[in-house]
Amino acid sequence: MDPKKAALLADLHSGLHSPLVELRDAALKRVAEEGELSTIPELVRLRGETDEEPIRNEIGSLLRGLKLEGAGEVLMETALLPEHAEQLPELLGFLWECGGSAQGHLRILSTRSVEHGMPIMVEALTLFEALPEWVEDEADLLDAMLILQQGIQARQGGNASAEQEMLKMMLAELMRRERA
Repeated sequence: MDPKKAALLADLHSGLHSPLVELRDAALKRVAEEGELSTIPELVRLRGETDEEPIRNEIGSLLRGLKLEGAGEVLMETALLPEHAEQLPELLGFLWECGGSAQGHLRILSTRSVEHGMPIMVEALTLFEALPEWVEDEADLLDAMLILQQGIQARQGGNASAEQEMLKMMLAELMRRERA
């Protein structure tokens, strides 16, 4: 990246986290035109740090409309970081809306679903349903299936029957992608 472009991008990212509302709002307006893949984690971070609903909504709109090559992958990797666990259900929804995929992240997505419950399970199931007929990374697929099976077993005999059923649906969806 040329130095001028790098400086503009650094200025944009700095503006997103400015304590001055005017600078932050101006940076948000510039994201659609000047943002790069490295802007996605900055947007997710800002969304997690703010309690201003209009800003959270604007960032949601930006993330839903991502059109950069590789944006879905960056959004998925960012969303799955532990520091974003609170907003993971919404981020997975944005990922689905921008055409992103769970490919290559089935194990970690299954783990987060088992750990954090229904809101993530619902979004993960949607992403699992959108997977291609055959998943390329068979090891990731098998690991995810094992994690879901363990989650189902851990919920047996308890009062988590809805979660158990959702995990069964997720497992069934992944089993359809297993090569014979």
